Amino acid sequence: MTALTLPGLEVGTWQLRTSSDPAARALADRHYSRGTKGAPTVGPPGRRLVLVTPDERAAWITHYPREDLTLDHLDAFRCSMFRNEGDQLSSELIRAAMDATLELWKYRPRDGWVTWVDRSKVSSENPGYCFRCAGWARDRDWRPGPWARHLYRFRAPL
Repeated sequence: MTALTLPGLEVGTWQLRTSSDPAARALADRHYSRGTKGAPTVGPPGRRLVLVTPDERAAWITHYPREDLTLDHLDAFRCSMFRNEGDQLSSELIRAAMDATLELWKYRPRDGWVTWVDRSKVSSENPGYCFRCAGWARDRDWRPGPWARHLYRFRAPL
């Protein structure tokens, strides 16, 4: 499979892949947020950007839904999945993925970035630590419904 190295970024950080990329699918299958293991594509429907490292040990999916279709009504890029099984620092990969998204989509959403971390599914004593190191902060104003009490929402400005 041929991958594109993204312009304007450190060479080799991320490669642009399709939503049906085998490496992205394999990494997603090992991520807790994967709805259907073995599904033919990754990420939610709609505008999405799938990035995989050249060694295929990390994947990132940016989702950009229409604001009127979201429950929170935020105009924000959403990290719908990030998985790093490689040696690269997760915080550096996160920043590079954010840069890649801005470079490729040439848009800056009003509300920046959003992601969720399921503290019941990660073994870390500090859920979301890699996002914090990348400049994100836990959104303490967010009030999850009863179905999402185990989730932390993180936000990052552009």
